[in-house]
Amino acid sequence: MTEQKGFRTANKRYIAIFIPMMAVYCVAIVFALTYIDTETAPAGVRAAAALGVSLPLVAILWSVLRLVRETDEYTRMRQLQALTEAGCVLTGLIFVVGFLERFGVIGDVPLFLFGPAFFFFYGLAHARQRFGKTV
Repeated sequence: MTEQKGFRTANKRYIAIFIPMMAVYCVAIVFALTYIDTETAPAGVRAAAALGVSLPLVAILWSVLRLVRETDEYTRMRQLQALTEAGCVLTGLIFVVGFLERFGVIGDVPLFLFGPAFFFFYGLAHARQRFGKTV
């Protein structure tokens, strides 16, 4: 396990990764969707665009994991609870959407949407922890 840094230090290290990677992600997605034609662009260009868009998100996930490892037990527990809740809600959604697709109720749902859905559910779980309890 990584050495415990304290919440402020760990959070600063998290933000130092999160903000630049989110900026890279935003620029990459806008650039890729605006300037790369998926019908005519060579496979190498499309692969580079996919990696350019997805690798910053992988870095953000890594920074969340590092934040969990570097904080105290209470903060770690809250982060892991939010991650677990997000994972369980997303997995349930994947089951429902997958079976709705399988039985022809809905059309194909792009898999890349489940990544942003995870971050959305993670944020909701965090907000519920912060604002949803009175104790």
